[in-house]
Amino acid sequence: MNFTSQVHKHVLGKLGALMACLLAVVVLVGCSGGGGTDVSQASGSLDKNTEVRVCFVEVVENDAFITMMNGFKDEMADQGFTNVVYDVKNAQGDVATLNSIAAQLKSADYDVIVPIATPAAQACANAAIDKPMIFISVTDPVAAGITSSLEKPDKGITGTSNVSDVKAIFEFAEELDPAALSGKVGILYCSGEKNAEVTAKAAQEYLEGRQIEVDVRTVTNSSEVQQTAATLASGVSCIYVPVDSVVQSAMSQLTQTATKANIPVLGTDPVMVKDGALESVSCSNTTLGAKSADMAIKALEGTKISDLPVEVLASDDYAVNGATAKALGINLDSLSISQDYRVID
Repeated sequence: MNFTSQVHKHVLGKLGALMACLLAVVVLVGCSGGGGTDVSQASGSLDKNTEVRVCFVEVVENDAFITMMNGFKDEMADQGFTNVVYDVKNAQGDVATLNSIAAQLKSADYDVIVPIATPAAQACANAAIDKPMIFISVTDPVAAGITSSLEKPDKGITGTSNVSDVKAIFEFAEELDPAALSGKVGILYCSGEKNAEVTAKAAQEYLEGRQIEVDVRTVTNSSEVQQTAATLASGVSCIYVPVDSVVQSAMSQLTQTATKANIPVLGTDPVMVKDGALESVSCSNTTLGAKSADMAIKALEGTKISDLPVEVLASDDYAVNGATAKALGINLDSLSISQDYRVID
């Protein structure tokens, strides 16, 4: 081999090594996900002083969602994450806007996306955002098409579920007001919310199993709630509202209408009770937020979303509105209730 050939071979060898290094750099950059500050760690050794950017996504805002967000924030702080920047994207009740928000998040500068409730989780899952997505408070993630499995989430998204215990809600109502289920029971929910549909169906099946007639009414937006409630109130002994962010946003109008007709509203969230429903049985909104934060931290530390099963929380929070009970002629002090409950005025 002559000198020129030796030089040629040497140069080619150096170029090959250089190309290999460049390829490794490209692969590492590509794996970072792009579009944001990728703070996730494969080893679980995340520096808690590193800035973490979290984006909450909601179809509407209400007190329940605010409580969930506060629970999330408090848990992050309790676990030592004090350099967290939070943002909230609110679709103002418009599904098209919600889908647009989700699409924009694909290239946004966030480390964790946190959709609240089913509509927001559906929009984010459908957008296939390449960032950890941890939802808060989705009633039935499988039925909503958010994941195919609670145990092994398969669409890049997981979180906490708030399955509503309809049996407990109706039994609690009967303890408070024996006449609550004495006639036809009204069910009111938004037809565009899958979580509400699932819960309403469960309630209907439970009531029909007890040979209780049901009158189901749906709305498409919050402006329809009061009139629909007025129609229902004229022919039922109570109105049940499933997990439903749209109806919940107009709960005060609904409960005022029902209370004037001397019938109770049975809720699925203590915020509904705060807004005038007689009672609710649910899981804690604060706990839902905190559990989702814990899952977000695990994802940031490198745990795959598919290795973070959906956490289903128990319905153990019983709440009663004292003012509504009084308006309906219910003397709480004279009742013997089988469950511990808290009074909200």
